[in-house]
Amino acid sequence: MSVLVTGAAVLDILLSAPPELPAPGASRLIDTIALAAGGCGVNTAIGLARLGVSVKFAAHLGADGAGEWIRAELGRAGVGLDHFRQSAEVATKSAVVLLSASGERSFLRTPGGGNAIARADLEHLDWSGISHLHIGGCYSLRRLLGTDLAAVLRSARLAGVATCLDTVWSSDGNWEALLPALGQIDHLLPSLTEARAITGESTPQAMARWFIAHGSTRVVIKLGERGAYALGPDIDAVVPALPVPGGRVVDTTGAGDAFCAGYLAALTAGLAPPQAVRWANAWGAVAVSGLGAIAALRDRSQLAALLALTG
Repeated sequence: MSVLVTGAAVLDILLSAPPELPAPGASRLIDTIALAAGGCGVNTAIGLARLGVSVKFAAHLGADGAGEWIRAELGRAGVGLDHFRQSAEVATKSAVVLLSASGERSFLRTPGGGNAIARADLEHLDWSGISHLHIGGCYSLRRLLGTDLAAVLRSARLAGVATCLDTVWSSDGNWEALLPALGQIDHLLPSLTEARAITGESTPQAMARWFIAHGSTRVVIKLGERGAYALGPDIDAVVPALPVPGGRVVDTTGAGDAFCAGYLAALTAGLAPPQAVRWANAWGAVAVSGLGAIAALRDRSQLAALLALTG
């Protein structure tokens, strides 16, 4: 059985952010300039593959250099591309990721573009051989929101596929676009800031209760360095964060995406949500120990070592 992932897909250009830009016509040395396949969906798919999970990525990207780069990176990671297509109708999204000395990041993005996956691409999919559908960064999927997103999730659930969704920040503020789909989500994995924006609540516990009152089965709210709060029929707990390997946060890019990959990997291994959240925290901790969203994620032995170290 495989996990089918779709969601944000971006070509990331990683730069060490200088304290100030050089004057016109001048240049300045920085530590890092690197290219990487990025976006919530892509990062989670690669994070799953590096944990040894069978995973496929569904996308509609541009027939351009950025789209080719992302396709190649997914293929190199062992992600299945059965549902990956490209066309001249869209432009693949690119982003400059400015990395500060503290490990925080800011972004310069091209408008629009990205993954143009739509309801028609997924609603009548043959779901045989798929155990979980994960939507990574739902607010970035401009052609798959509202009732269209709900229809795809419903189709998957009717076929016996468990559904999982990660939100991402909505630059348009269209938080209500998720509401029609909440009743079709088995595992909802927002960040604290995203959950606050959607629900209007002030505490993780109140946010989680709001989501469940609106139909979601389980909610896991990512709390960064504090770990995660999870609420559902089989869990109600704050699960603490795990120590970062090496003891230093290098780059927080993609930490939430690795969290989702760790959570899904545990579910595919048959573990219950309490253990799944712990796996999620562990894989997220590994992710922030290196530069970029997925560079530090090598294989399952890293996860096993951190889980064993922390009991």
